[in-house]
Amino acid sequence: MAIDAQHPKFEEYYPTWKKIDDITRMKNLGDYLIRLNPNDKSVENKDRNEQYKKRAIFYAIAQQTVVGHLGLMFAKPPKLEVPTTLEYLEDNADGAGNSIYQQAQGVADDVDRFSRAALVVSYPRTEGPVSRQEIQEGRMVATIQRLPPTSVINWRMTQIGAKVVLSLVVIYEQDEQIGDDGYSVKNVPQIREMYLDEGMIYRERIWQKDKDDEWVVIDEYTPTDAQGSTWNEIPFTFVGSENNDPAVDSPNMWPLVELNIGHYRNSADFEDNVWYCGQAQPWMSGITQSHLDLMKANNMYVGSRNVLGVPSGEAFGIEAAPENPLVKQAMMDKVDLMIQLGARMIQPGSAAKTAEQSAGEREVQHSTLSLIAANISDAYTKALGWVGKYMGTTEEAYFTINQDFVDPKADAQELQAIMAGVIQGNMPIGDYVRYMKRRNLFDPEKPDEEYLEEIDTSGVSPLGFE
Repeated sequence: MAIDAQHPKFEEYYPTWKKIDDITRMKNLGDYLIRLNPNDKSVENKDRNEQYKKRAIFYAIAQQTVVGHLGLMFAKPPKLEVPTTLEYLEDNADGAGNSIYQQAQGVADDVDRFSRAALVVSYPRTEGPVSRQEIQEGRMVATIQRLPPTSVINWRMTQIGAKVVLSLVVIYEQDEQIGDDGYSVKNVPQIREMYLDEGMIYRERIWQKDKDDEWVVIDEYTPTDAQGSTWNEIPFTFVGSENNDPAVDSPNMWPLVELNIGHYRNSADFEDNVWYCGQAQPWMSGITQSHLDLMKANNMYVGSRNVLGVPSGEAFGIEAAPENPLVKQAMMDKVDLMIQLGARMIQPGSAAKTAEQSAGEREVQHSTLSLIAANISDAYTKALGWVGKYMGTTEEAYFTINQDFVDPKADAQELQAIMAGVIQGNMPIGDYVRYMKRRNLFDPEKPDEEYLEEIDTSGVSPLGFE
């Protein structure tokens, strides 16, 4: 099997990812309109279809929904807790000058749209010791790369002992090469193969096509950590909307995108109907063929319109087609459905978190968007561990994105019940503090411990009663 072989799930979901990308980025929109009279190959029908496409108005509802979701996730800056050795990630996480915050927004954009992204950690190849100056200048540091779902074309899980581990990742990328003139740039297709050799040692191979258009290995490499030891795992993680395992999650944005396409098609029909039927037509009755010939010879118009001759009677009038509300109503119905779908992603529901995420918060319901934020936070925290291993630090590092998207207001009746529960000893003080924080009645940045200490040493109940 060739190195460019694609995983069956990649092949299955690639058309859907492309459709979502086109609609949320407003690309190739004409491909999603239905062709009128497809069997009619005449020039007239070709022209009509061109005008049909041009009149259609695309409402970027799916795109704006994604923008709104990103605004919610990053309304509060993510929290980065790293040792001094890894502080450079705050300004340059990928080696190209993008901070970890900027990169995380790109990952969030991918997961929100496709329900899939990936992170891979790498380190520059070196033949000897790395100087402190090279590290300080950012030339020899570990970096985190963001990968869209369309880049990871193949993967494999293998059982080693009692564990099932990621043993193969195949990444399709572009190698930027400078031309012989020193100025022109050519992007050469390239495949990076990351694999566990005999299930024990992580290695990489770089593939490019030769002059016979065959994939050949042009480079091989065995990465080592700061201690010079080889890796027994691939520093790569998927990021999903449900969890971060290799299984492909069905895109949450897919139903909304399909509705956006349907709305676009309705818009094309509506605008075509407005153009075709919405213009007034002057008419005149009680005329003969000689009258028609005379009108034609003298270019008789009312305004800019030709007069239409009709039989019987003697009258003159201007006729307009009656309004066709059917297409317009179909558009409005789809708008309502799209708004509901977008809003539903930020409303608390029954989205299940992974075992690690659920610890200590099993009673809390999570929206789809909060689950995405939790998965991205987990993926980055794992990636920071790999960066630390490359950089020679064992100190823990964390990256956390805001997961509270609904601004709950304090309901008087609910607040009264909470107060009664605290006074009667039926509600733990810690839960009370967190409740007050969520409703912006306590400072959310102030640690819970400080509130608990103040309440414990004040000699009064947290509500001010003796």
